[in-house]
Amino acid sequence: MIQDTSLENEVYLAKLGNNRCGGWGIQPSQSDYVSDVFDSDHLGNATIVWAVSVPGESPWRTNEISQPVPTSFPAHTPSQPHKFPIPGAPHIGVRVKMYDHPDTENLRTTDVVTFVGILSSEPLSIEDESSPDAPVLHVVCYQLTPASVTRADFNPNLRKDLVEWMSHEALGGDDDAAEWLLLQLTSKVHTRAIPLLPPSLTISQFPQPFSSPMLPTLSHVLSELLPQYLSIPLSLDLLNTTLFLPESKDEDLHSGYLQLPLGTTILFTECGIQEGKLLERGVSNIHAIQDVMDSQTLLYIFPFSSTFPFNTDISVIVVSEGRKSTFFQTGINVPLRCSNTSADLYKQKEEISLPPPEKLTAYRSYVAACKAASEKVQVSTETSKHIREDFVRQRQQDRSMTAEDLVHLMKVARLLAASQLQQEVTIDAWERTKELERRRNAP
Repeated sequence: MIQDTSLENEVYLAKLGNNRCGGWGIQPSQSDYVSDVFDSDHLGNATIVWAVSVPGESPWRTNEISQPVPTSFPAHTPSQPHKFPIPGAPHIGVRVKMYDHPDTENLRTTDVVTFVGILSSEPLSIEDESSPDAPVLHVVCYQLTPASVTRADFNPNLRKDLVEWMSHEALGGDDDAAEWLLLQLTSKVHTRAIPLLPPSLTISQFPQPFSSPMLPTLSHVLSELLPQYLSIPLSLDLLNTTLFLPESKDEDLHSGYLQLPLGTTILFTECGIQEGKLLERGVSNIHAIQDVMDSQTLLYIFPFSSTFPFNTDISVIVVSEGRKSTFFQTGINVPLRCSNTSADLYKQKEEISLPPPEKLTAYRSYVAACKAASEKVQVSTETSKHIREDFVRQRQQDRSMTAEDLVHLMKVARLLAASQLQQEVTIDAWERTKELERRRNAP
């Protein structure tokens, strides 16, 4: 993932005397620097960025892209660990140099890119003799990594099995909570012009673990389904001391927890929150997470109190013990109603009953296909008229309903249609949406 595009570019000799090829690894002769031979047209521009391992990439996705290869190289020690979003996590950080590639100006932070090149090393700073060496990749070619898109035919039995598996393994047999979870997993930014953004989901009344800290089984289930997933157990200490927003310090962009690739799903658990004081940084971090939920933008902090918003596409799930989230206003709040009161919601990963490999692969492909379908779902004129008339009737019966309720129901109906790999919201999907919403709000 590209973490920092603000590194200073370099000028190099791209063409030597006698029409010889220049560039990295080719040593110019003394005559190439003589003024009457030198031509400014022989200069090239090297674009430099800092790239890191893809944060939050699930192990199964990593193995799917490239099988691990035995190597005699020593373990990599990051030279700039502050440039990785997840504090303390093992990763690779490398300075990437691209020589006269015409499209480099289109590369953005959090882009996931496959680079092919020659690996070397050089000091982090040429002005400081004691500067440590950092790996440098001299790029031969590169390609933006597309989102995982899978074409699939809708199989109602597969959808039903996935909902039941998530319900049984992670949600105490609550099929409705699993249904809402599936809709959340398949959501993404549809359009920004007329904001159709992914909802945020709180699963409330979620029991605390017997001993802290423990990840809920839900986290392990999500990591088996999603290619980009991150679990963040919230605590006052984490909020008060950790960067969640990228921040430039001394012309060096430090990463934050939320500097993640588009399409990432985050699970925030609030079970570790104890009484205490939320400091200034903690308040700032809460606002940053809420901004991602509400507007899908992430602020980058620069000196002199300047901030710049960058678009993102992060799906947020919150697990809370209370009737609602402690810190956040999420678009959907689903109270957990376990049908199996003895269910263990904090099983270790090895205790989970996984489906057969071929079925797990089918689940992953299905979720990816639904996510791709969610940005293409339309509403026909006929269905739109039916929904408007139906909503008018509902408001006549319940005066508390507002236009925001209609927007919410339409968003859910789109996701429900996408979860059936449909290209249009049908009247049946609208009726199912209302029923799902009725059960969610039932006492």
